[in-house]
Amino acid sequence: PPLEVLRTPPDNGSSPTADTSTSIGHSTRTCDMQRIIDSHFHIWDPSVQPLSWLDGTDGSITRRYDMDCLQHAYASYNEHHPDAAVNFIGGVYVEVDTDDTSLEDRLLSENHDPLLLATSMRSTVGPAMRVPLYAHGVREPLHTPASPRGRCLQDDFIRGLQLMADKNMPFDACVRVDELGDLAQACEQVPEAIVIVDHMGNISDLHNLESSSDALHRLGELPNVYVKVSGYPTDDPRFVSTLLDLAQAAFSNKRLLYASNWPVVGLYADFDSHLSILLNRFAGNDDFFLNNARNAYHIVERKIS
Repeated sequence: PPLEVLRTPPDNGSSPTADTSTSIGHSTRTCDMQRIIDSHFHIWDPSVQPLSWLDGTDGSITRRYDMDCLQHAYASYNEHHPDAAVNFIGGVYVEVDTDDTSLEDRLLSENHDPLLLATSMRSTVGPAMRVPLYAHGVREPLHTPASPRGRCLQDDFIRGLQLMADKNMPFDACVRVDELGDLAQACEQVPEAIVIVDHMGNISDLHNLESSSDALHRLGELPNVYVKVSGYPTDDPRFVSTLLDLAQAAFSNKRLLYASNWPVVGLYADFDSHLSILLNRFAGNDDFFLNNARNAYHIVERKIS
């Protein structure tokens, strides 16, 4: 049967939503629409969760975001782009660098929204790391000021990465752009580990694109390393085109993932332009928009019989 999303009243206090995925964009053409799994989104509530990093932003995303908001972002895209409407299947929640990870773990354990297909939760990678049993993956932020330079090359990190490989659990690697070489070195030490490079390695301009090319190619040569195509400004068409060329040159088509980085995308680009660019570049590519996320995070969606 065709894949559709079961919509039931979520348990996190948000309001019930429409009955099926056909409600997104008010279209009955779901069989003709590009199906999408968003491999990287965030939800949070600053009135409940301590998120000190938001203090350093412009304030535009310092508010509550839930799964209904994410669904609305895709519905709004469809309304504004009816000829390129998409069928949003669901997505992967990625930890939000909160100051209270125990609270985050509990909030996600209580969120049963059917669009929440997988979670990548916060932990400190090492032999004694703690991970919620429901988690599909792990992220330790390596790009923040709190993370020491060279962290991914430390012995305890490598040992933790090996243990994750033994459990077939993916690691989301969000690194500083000038430490992509360190990440490549770490992954080369544990080539069986599933590592998902977030946000194209945080490449944001042509200068660091050129300096990062070799590291991305090293990562792409490893059989279990994926990359999320997200995280970059979209206002310079030449930069975006060159970056996407690099992604496709360095990585197999089976290891490129569509990701929005919603709602953080609003700080450096906008949701609609990011999605439009990728729909134009990867038109009809179910591996990019759907299957690779399933494989990387071991996602099994529910089906309507």
